[in-house]
Amino acid sequence: MICPECNLIIPDDSRFCKECGNKLEVSAREQETLSNQEKAERLYREGISQYHQGLFDEALKSWEETLELVPDFQMTNYYMGVAYYDKGMLSLALDYFKKAEAANPPSPAIHYRLGMAYYSMGLLPDSEFHFKKVRSIIPDTAQIHYRLALLHQKNAKLDAAVEELNQALERSPSFARALYVLGTVYFQKGMLKEAAESLKKVVEISPGYVMAYYWLGQVYFHKGNMTDTIEAFDRALSLSPKFASAYYHRGVAQARKGQHEDAASSFGKVRELDPQDSAALYHLGNSYIHLGMLDKAEQTLNEAIRLNPENTQAFFLLEKVGEIKRSGAMEY
Repeated sequence: MICPECNLIIPDDSRFCKECGNKLEVSAREQETLSNQEKAERLYREGISQYHQGLFDEALKSWEETLELVPDFQMTNYYMGVAYYDKGMLSLALDYFKKAEAANPPSPAIHYRLGMAYYSMGLLPDSEFHFKKVRSIIPDTAQIHYRLALLHQKNAKLDAAVEELNQALERSPSFARALYVLGTVYFQKGMLKEAAESLKKVVEISPGYVMAYYWLGQVYFHKGNMTDTIEAFDRALSLSPKFASAYYHRGVAQARKGQHEDAASSFGKVRELDPQDSAALYHLGNSYIHLGMLDKAEQTLNEAIRLNPENTQAFFLLEKVGEIKRSGAMEY
């Protein structure tokens, strides 16, 4: 490189001439870096556009080219992690989120995504660490209190979960998912009244929330209210007609009320949706006995035992069927 002021040869990466002090134009090396940065920015934006169109593989390719030009491009590493997370490739997602974190300063979004990745991998202490980082930076965000509550629930720290959920709801009173989880936590704590109140708020806010109706059914069942139990499971099934567990629990409640024909119908639906469910076959056999359909009961109970040879209740009922058949009596 030649200084335009004094015409002396100087190194290519010089910014000032050491002889005359003249300020030089951007060095050739800096020109190349600037060019790479500009190219990387274009590829990054192209990847963002592809990602939002659902073209994950194309986006990843664009971002890989971006990182070849600028390896510590924080937001590219971040979005690489997001795309791999969306594809279910959690280890790769975690690697890129860590690279994004290493390019200081890490944003709350990066800590949040690290928390999500660790949570999905079952690494709960690491997940909690990053969620707490987010909370320390932006404490007024309902979502982070909700995420911490899920961690506490998974770790059976139910009081801590309730506290975080109440913090979330204080900031966002109509946060349906937080109300739903609060209802399930209260259920775990045996606080059935509070559980019912939370779950009823969920379905007021979001009438199509299937799992809220399902857990309302569970709450009412444990309160001994079979009518409301059946109604709650009916609502769940009207929204999700292939919800096998809702049919099963509705059948149990119907049997408790002595509605054996309805119970048989519910357990029959479970049989259609999940033919391997031995418990449902046991209950179906029991309903058939109450309905006097002994041959069907015998056949169904034998099927339950074949699927689960340790189902002692099915063996007991099968013996009962034999006794009824031998005695000719229909009382049960």
